[in-house]
Amino acid sequence: VLTGSVAAAHVTHSGIHAGDRPSSIQEANVPYDGHFTFARIRFGVTLNRNFGGRGSRGLPPWAHDYPRAELNFMNILRETTYLQPYMDGGNIFVTDDPALTRFPLAYISEPGFWNPSESEVEGLRNYLLKGGFLIADDFRGPDWFNFDAQVQRVIPGAEFVELDESHGIFDSFFRIESLKDLVSPTFAVVPAYFGLYEANDPDRRLMVIANYNNDIGEYWEYSGTGWYPIDLSNDAYKLGVNYVIYAMTH
Repeated sequence: VLTGSVAAAHVTHSGIHAGDRPSSIQEANVPYDGHFTFARIRFGVTLNRNFGGRGSRGLPPWAHDYPRAELNFMNILRETTYLQPYMDGGNIFVTDDPALTRFPLAYISEPGFWNPSESEVEGLRNYLLKGGFLIADDFRGPDWFNFDAQVQRVIPGAEFVELDESHGIFDSFFRIESLKDLVSPTFAVVPAYFGLYEANDPDRRLMVIANYNNDIGEYWEYSGTGWYPIDLSNDAYKLGVNYVIYAMTH
């Protein structure tokens, strides 16, 4: 069983104590030094939509589950692989930052609220076409329409395809037997995983994976609290480890 050493938090019947909340969003990134560093995508929210939820703690959508999700996930990555991850969290980038291209994998939370500028669109296009890999997480229902619309700006003509357990990303480190077991932690929806290939060709490189109707970052964040069942937290970690290994080897 994958349990790992995760950041503990005090839990009461009403939730996480205020003292366990992250102090602030970091202002400076750590320089590239060869370690695997978690890269989270930052974006402004100009869409006319409300956001929030138990996990938001007043943070913007792109920062949901920050920073505990990446802190806990890096612990798991260190304990289960030979990668040497940066252990104090991760970096935060807007997609038009040239430094993003130094990092092979990026993570975007709540892309249902994502509304990138033209410069950010161009930056993400360059990142993906130069070999970058993007994980889209924590979105559901009608969020898909905005996510797909923004991806169409990044890669015109992009066609997402649903992935099943036979895809190599689900066997790159851990063998994922069923994609239906890891249900959304907060919504009664059926999870699905969609991929975007280079030139829409399944024989070419997978550039984006979308955890639709799911939120693996939520499981990462709360894995040390007892809030969610251990087996579901383990499954969320297994997916994350697989994504990293797949991105690093393709």
